[in-house]
Amino acid sequence: MSIDYKNQPKVDFAVFKNDYTNGNPKAPPEVGKIEMTREFMKAITTIAKTGTMPVLKVAMWYRESGAGVAYKNFRLEIDHNKSVNPFPGSASAEPAPVETAPVQVAEESKGNAEFDLPF
Repeated sequence: MSIDYKNQPKVDFAVFKNDYTNGNPKAPPEVGKIEMTREFMKAITTIAKTGTMPVLKVAMWYRESGAGVAYKNFRLEIDHNKSVNPFPGSASAEPAPVETAPVQVAEESKGNAEFDLPF
């Protein structure tokens, strides 16, 4: 199975030094947020609906903003080679075939049942 990694959905996010710890040693030293795109969520949901556990790969780069603030830039991608069936007794233990073409996301209303999460 050939996977076109360049056209697979990805999510990029950043983690910055937490300037709001107020001296609390239990506060996280770095914080950030991840905004999942519909395309990424739909790809994960498509895999999960096959009975396969989606596995994500993460990569990290050290970066510096235009203002000179150091941060870490992360990328999440679906690991098609490591996604596994969480219920090996119910079906083949091999990962289910996953659509390798880029995921096309049509504009859908928030109430559309086609995009319901399987969990």
